[in-house]
Amino acid sequence: MTKRMEFDWMKQQIRWKEIEPQKGNLQWERVDALVDEADNQNISLLFSVVKAPDWAREAGFETSYPGPPENPADYAAFVTQLASRYCGRAVKAIEVWNEQNLHHEWGNLPLDPAVYMKLLIAASTAIRKACPSMSIISGALTPTGDNGAPKSRGGTAAVDDITYLTRMLQLGLISYVDAVGAHPSGYNVPPSAKYPTYCSVIAQTGMAHFGSGCDANNPHRSFSFRSTMESYREAVARYDSGMPIWPTEFGWAVSSKVYSGYEYAQDNDYNEQARWTVEAYRTMNDWGWVSAPILWNLNFRVIAPGKETEQFGIIDPNGAPLPAYNALKAMPK
Repeated sequence: MTKRMEFDWMKQQIRWKEIEPQKGNLQWERVDALVDEADNQNISLLFSVVKAPDWAREAGFETSYPGPPENPADYAAFVTQLASRYCGRAVKAIEVWNEQNLHHEWGNLPLDPAVYMKLLIAASTAIRKACPSMSIISGALTPTGDNGAPKSRGGTAAVDDITYLTRMLQLGLISYVDAVGAHPSGYNVPPSAKYPTYCSVIAQTGMAHFGSGCDANNPHRSFSFRSTMESYREAVARYDSGMPIWPTEFGWAVSSKVYSGYEYAQDNDYNEQARWTVEAYRTMNDWGWVSAPILWNLNFRVIAPGKETEQFGIIDPNGAPLPAYNALKAMPK
């Protein structure tokens, strides 16, 4: 279905804990099958490597939260194996972790950019040695403001993504990546609407279920796809104007179901999802500083029914195209 849309990149999350459940016991069968098929279809793959196995976690780790390894060298050893195994094949890029500014993606540990950078530097050094042609992408941050709600391990719920990104840049991020990952969420806001004026725009398109901070007259940059992307560009360009921003996940959700935290999906319809997704692709192409953006997602209405992730899918539970799929297929590439 990706090929029929004339798209030639896909992203797959690689859960380290499933591939290496015991140290040194590497189980590549499912990944091999995916890479074989991507090779056959001439599809380039971005692998996002997350979720340390239990043996690599810190003592007393919270089992309900996936998290990073205690020792970055263990992660570096794994991505060395990964990069070596698939070097020169469909796997063209590795994203080092995912949304590390969010407590439940970082083991409910303190959200410290310096700790993440140790992981990134170890991984980048290992990947470049194992496969110099492999692109390295920083773990995309979740778009958010600061959320200081205390957590049981002494951390906070979230750190503002621009604050976190700025600290990564100060710690030398540019020297270790080929692109900076981003997750510019769509919410119920068209991609052209900028902070802080997007409130008047979504008032016209419908915000019955989710005001994106507008009800309290307190809009935030993270609710705007465009302002998030432009903020990343501004921050990164201070260090390297040629460094691309790579949205490794973006999209608009549509649902009649109620999922806590995703109420905005009820404000969107399938035609808006289609129109806004195409508009986002065209805008990013016009900007000229964006790497191959990855839409979230293709098929979770098929493979994850009843989960909040299904709301972002562009094919229905039976595998039939929804308007966004058809609009992307028709979009000039």
